[in-house]
Amino acid sequence: MTSVIKGVCAVVGCGPGMGGSVAEKFAKEGFSIAAFNRTAESFAPTEAKLKAMGAKYSFYPMDTTDKVAVQTQFAKAAADLGVINVLVYNAGGGGFGKSIMEIDPDEFVQSFQLSCTGALLCSQAVLPGMLASEGWGSHKVKKKGCILFSSATSAFRGSAKSAQFACGKHGLRALSQSIAKEYSQQGVHACHVRLDAILDTPGYQARMPEMYAANKLACTDDIAETYFAMYEQSPMGWSNEIDIRPFLEGWSC
Repeated sequence: MTSVIKGVCAVVGCGPGMGGSVAEKFAKEGFSIAAFNRTAESFAPTEAKLKAMGAKYSFYPMDTTDKVAVQTQFAKAAADLGVINVLVYNAGGGGFGKSIMEIDPDEFVQSFQLSCTGALLCSQAVLPGMLASEGWGSHKVKKKGCILFSSATSAFRGSAKSAQFACGKHGLRALSQSIAKEYSQQGVHACHVRLDAILDTPGYQARMPEMYAANKLACTDDIAETYFAMYEQSPMGWSNEIDIRPFLEGWSC
């Protein structure tokens, strides 16, 4: 890990898996990490790795759908660590396996808020600081911020028994596109990341050992390399939407 602090990377949903892998990658590259999880217990596995690396980090318990909590905790993070340069939103609702008639409207709204409304609130919390910053990079145009949304194929299509999850991810994709079109000319890079696979989180490794052994689960550590590449992209040629999958994934669109 470099001893020079490059900036601050905020990871919302910084548990074992995608969020933890991204936090570790940015820490290795010299970033301070602002970690946001609902509970300290969910952050503990990532915290142990960051601590072993000697990384600079702070943890902030937060409900991503609570406007006041988001504003308060992000303000604390900026005061503790500095202006947040990178936001990785890695939280999402559930609801797979429920038919239309089985969906509870209250749970549907809660799922949408976690996938999309929380992403809006967190983006609103970091955009002012990004826009006011000096920016970075040796490119023709300086980059002032990078907002990365962890998403899924459900953002592109709904399927049977996926409506609850898919609606939230459709909304997240639209939010990402709107942020990109509104703020790109001011130096803020927004990218919707379609994770078109089952990830090799500890839970899925345990539940799907054969798929894991056969390299059919996407590696979160390897995907984190792409997240960092998005941070490094020049404003003169950046991606606003990418898709990622392991080489054995049987994708169709």
